[in-house]
Amino acid sequence: MLIRTEGIVLKTQKYGEADLIVTFLTSDKGIINAFAKSPRKTRSRFGSSLEPLTHTKISLWGKEQSLPKITQADIIDSFHQIRENYNDFVNISKLVEILISLMPAGIPNKRIFSFFLNILHTVKASNQESRDALHLITRIRLLAAIGYAPRLKGCGRCGHESLDFYPDSGTTLCSKCAVTPDRAGKPFMRINNKVIHFYLHSIEWPIHISNRLKPASQTLAELSGLLDKHLTFLLSKKLKSSEFHPNSIRPQYKVSL
Repeated sequence: MLIRTEGIVLKTQKYGEADLIVTFLTSDKGIINAFAKSPRKTRSRFGSSLEPLTHTKISLWGKEQSLPKITQADIIDSFHQIRENYNDFVNISKLVEILISLMPAGIPNKRIFSFFLNILHTVKASNQESRDALHLITRIRLLAAIGYAPRLKGCGRCGHESLDFYPDSGTTLCSKCAVTPDRAGKPFMRINNKVIHFYLHSIEWPIHISNRLKPASQTLAELSGLLDKHLTFLLSKKLKSSEFHPNSIRPQYKVSL
């Protein structure tokens, strides 16, 4: 069975001496794995078309449910600028981990494909000065798009104002709702209104005008730390790419009494 589609290379895994298993986010098949014969050889016909983040037209042979073979891959956009920038690549790698970990494989989602492709184009075209804020915004927006964004607008149980975020609940909780018997000793993070305002604007504003947001470095650091804690709880592990993020600042962690 011949399958033709567009895909973005999320990751590759070595298989044997010269083969690869490639994970794609596709436009009409969702996240799929496919087998590439000998792409690691010097004279491979695939060239650089299977490099991470490359947007390609791909032809596959085989059943979707198994491991179809890649018969052709033509580059639409290599996004080599992102791969060649350490900070950009590490931050986009976080998005890739989020997609692979939280999106079910094989479920078509054209909206997420278009959204992730738009992120790559936006990062590629953005000014270097705005990249730190942009990368945080893309993480927030992707979590919102796939339904796993934390709630920071009021207590998640009663709606009252709160500045205490509880990773195990994925939301802020007021002092009354946080002291129920089942929540004794649960860790939380104290945030401020600047963090909340930036977070809410990040979700509401289109990505292509997000450079208008000018958060302070401390706001970025606190919100980045919050997202790290949120994701660690969701995935029951830290993102691998977080270990390589330069100049990481982690806010203090508090324990409720």
